[in-house]
Amino acid sequence: MDISTFVAAAAHDMKNSVSVIAAYLEDALAKMATEPPSAAALSTAQALYETQRVNGNLVQMMAIFKIEEGMYPFEPAVVELDEFAEELLSRVHPLVTLKGLTLQCQPQAGISDWIFDRDLIASIVMQSLFNAVRYASRTVRLSLQVVGGRLEVEVAHDGQGFPPFMLERGFPSRQGIDTRTGSTGLGLYFSRLAAGMHRRAERTGSTRLANGGDLGGGRFILELP
Repeated sequence: MDISTFVAAAAHDMKNSVSVIAAYLEDALAKMATEPPSAAALSTAQALYETQRVNGNLVQMMAIFKIEEGMYPFEPAVVELDEFAEELLSRVHPLVTLKGLTLQCQPQAGISDWIFDRDLIASIVMQSLFNAVRYASRTVRLSLQVVGGRLEVEVAHDGQGFPPFMLERGFPSRQGIDTRTGSTGLGLYFSRLAAGMHRRAERTGSTRLANGGDLGGGRFILELP
């Protein structure tokens, strides 16, 4: 077994354990529901956020390994957009509630479904939602709309936007650890890789970062052909 295969197998084992921990934390939060939230509930919510972030990173690590080894079962299929958005929002709802944020969803009128690999796109959007919840001041929004024949999925918040160096760098290839932030750029790399697997005719999926919009904060935008 080479080292990359060993790491992928270890990541799979870790993901299973982290998923169990997240489930226990979600159950604990539900039992601590008070108004206003107690200090213990807020600490548990933060622990849940970090656990889900680690779980998401492990999922993306395993997917990257499978994609680059030609082992990923890429399976675009028709996805019902309202149900897809509802599922994603339900997973961040406990954290949103405890932080006193408003969670908005703007579905595309007149478009009920789209074709994409559900697992890949769900992983991208979930990580973006968790990041938005972390940095938002009051509001997080998930919107889905068709622009120029492409499905545009946007996660936006009203907190501080992305720093200039991130907007300039965009979605890099493997970069190692950024000494300014301590980030590996795993999520951005995975987003670009997974989006680019979606192709239709001469169009290819893409991702980009921006600031502003009507909420005034950071915006993560995923486009699918």
